[in-house]
Amino acid sequence: MIPNNALSTSSVYAAFFVPNRIDDLIDYEWGGIDLYDSSQGLQAKLWTCFYESGVIKAKADQVIHDLITVADVTALSFAFDLNMRPVVTYVVNDEVFLWWYDTSIGQQVATSFGNNLITPQLSLDERRSEFSANADVIFAYIKAEQLCIRLQRDRYQIEYELGSGQVLIQIGMMKNNRFGFATKIINGFDLFLDQMYVDARNKVLRFDYLDLCPLQSSYSVQFGNSVIKAEGLNEYALRTQFENIENVVSIAFNLKEKDFDYFMSFFRVWQHKRKPFYIDLVLDQRPRTQYLAHFVHDSVSMTKSGAVFKVSAQLFILNNDLDKSAIKTIAESRNVRA
Repeated sequence: MIPNNALSTSSVYAAFFVPNRIDDLIDYEWGGIDLYDSSQGLQAKLWTCFYESGVIKAKADQVIHDLITVADVTALSFAFDLNMRPVVTYVVNDEVFLWWYDTSIGQQVATSFGNNLITPQLSLDERRSEFSANADVIFAYIKAEQLCIRLQRDRYQIEYELGSGQVLIQIGMMKNNRFGFATKIINGFDLFLDQMYVDARNKVLRFDYLDLCPLQSSYSVQFGNSVIKAEGLNEYALRTQFENIENVVSIAFNLKEKDFDYFMSFFRVWQHKRKPFYIDLVLDQRPRTQYLAHFVHDSVSMTKSGAVFKVSAQLFILNNDLDKSAIKTIAESRNVRA
């Protein structure tokens, strides 16, 4: 449950527990071992919802279930409630539908919410059993440039406005155990041309990867960590808040005209999408490694020297999963006393 049905006063960036959405007809959600079976909790398997041959389906591993047969679906999203009952929102001819279990009649129903909603999304806001009393399937969407939600506990009958928004990309629990809403803002650039330029360079990777390598001698890192200091001096002054906190990386590129055009197109697409992307860097380990990144707003600048465009920027970089046993082995091998 979102406290007071309101957004936090400041944005907090973290990765979602599920993969990033890049297709309106594919969604992801963690759930139990099978539909209607929550005996092993709601983090047993990663489920995928997709549209195929006129049927909305859900699958995990080799198990596939047909959920709804409906023609001309152009977008979908799904979630599971605490009993592993599926909830699906889908769009047909710009009309938004919600397929959900109505406890008042004891069966699944499809409810139309009309054609004045865009980018509907679904997610359960809490999967940990100890917090199940406050868990809700959240139905979120944009209506008249407002981010709105409806809750399972209200049987989706009450609409709450959270704030301004133009397009909703994805919602769900993030790796800092907060519930997040990823939105994008439409600006005055020609997104179609920018996107085509990026797609031509990235090919199958599309927007998800920045195909440029910064100068290795020209970037610096402010490492984030999960240790915070409590007030006062005491034995437990330092404690852990959460893992996967972001690092701030300052990078520089020396680009010729073609690469500069690509970079600026990529940056403008990011302004539209407001979605994280991957970049190759050398940070906490020697080999060049792929990291999930966001631009720090207002951090991109450029100076031109002859035919070279000198671009600098700052990125939020999320920590990758680390091999803790390997780290421990390296540290202990160095610290052994004779």
